[in-house]
Amino acid sequence: MPAGLTGRGRLRPARDLPFRDRHLLRVAMLALLGLLLLPSPAQAQDAVSLELVRHGQVGAAPPAVAVTANDALAKLDVRVVCGATRAEGSRAPKAGEVLRLELDVPQGRHSCKGTLSIRTPDGETGEMPLSFEVERLPPMKLAVARDDLDLAAGTVALTADRDTQAVVVQAFGEDGLLVEGRGGGTGAGGRQSVEFGPAGGEVVRLVVDATDVHGFQSRLELFPWHYAVPHEDVVFESGKAEVRPGEAPKLQDALKQIREVEARYGKWAPVNLYVAGFTDTVGDAGSNQALSEARARAIAGWFRAQGFTGTVWYQGFGERGLAVPTPDGTDEERNRRADYIVAAEAPPSSELLPGTAWKKL
Repeated sequence: MPAGLTGRGRLRPARDLPFRDRHLLRVAMLALLGLLLLPSPAQAQDAVSLELVRHGQVGAAPPAVAVTANDALAKLDVRVVCGATRAEGSRAPKAGEVLRLELDVPQGRHSCKGTLSIRTPDGETGEMPLSFEVERLPPMKLAVARDDLDLAAGTVALTADRDTQAVVVQAFGEDGLLVEGRGGGTGAGGRQSVEFGPAGGEVVRLVVDATDVHGFQSRLELFPWHYAVPHEDVVFESGKAEVRPGEAPKLQDALKQIREVEARYGKWAPVNLYVAGFTDTVGDAGSNQALSEARARAIAGWFRAQGFTGTVWYQGFGERGLAVPTPDGTDEERNRRADYIVAAEAPPSSELLPGTAWKKL
């Protein structure tokens, strides 16, 4: 059955009408039976079959009307208007041939009207009005919270903004598919848990495919890896944020590692760089916050100037996220640091990385 199919019927006597629960099509079919000028009920029953695809999706298949000629016809003509959207088609179909009109309406609900007319090979004619509603849905949105992905256990929980009927989760390593899991559907906004099992290797990409109740699919890709680059910290002049030429070799060593990670993971995902700056607790917190951000930006700009092609993000944390907890006013060198993190997605917030307000360079 095509995506979005909600009704199907043939021209037949009213007592056999198959659309008792689909009142719009039922009205249209009754109208046709009253207007078609065919010699017998048997011929009326065998004239055409009408199929209505009530739901479409933006970026995918639109709603549609399909009419199948059950016998050869001299002419089959269908015209539909849904607001500003018009669709029409005409042909002399052979038996079994389908005339399909796609209704390329914008997102939202639409009332449609039109006509369906036929002429048989022996010259008999008939016409019926069409009246129905269709809906063009936006792409379905999927979301997975960080805490809802457990790679060790091989489970993931997702939510969708409309009803789903099935979910497939695939975990990929560097050499291809590692493991796959399947789950049933849930209501809009419901939390759907899917077990795919331990991957048995590093997962570089997780693909979540969900199918809604109309047959449309949506995909969410997750890249659950990040790499903290070991490095020697740049030493800045007191109160300043310029990278001095003598400190460049430290950054060159870090850049070499960053490019190795980029070469390894770049075929699976965009590789981004996140630079985080920190200070010790000497001075006031506001000044330290501003200084740490300026230094993080300076280091991020250095990597960009050296040709790193991924997106570069930076963030200052000031006195937050201390590597070595100290009282206020403590001169602790290990807290005057920067972190370089290579990842496809922003690294998760943690005690040492207490924030997600990354700024794009």
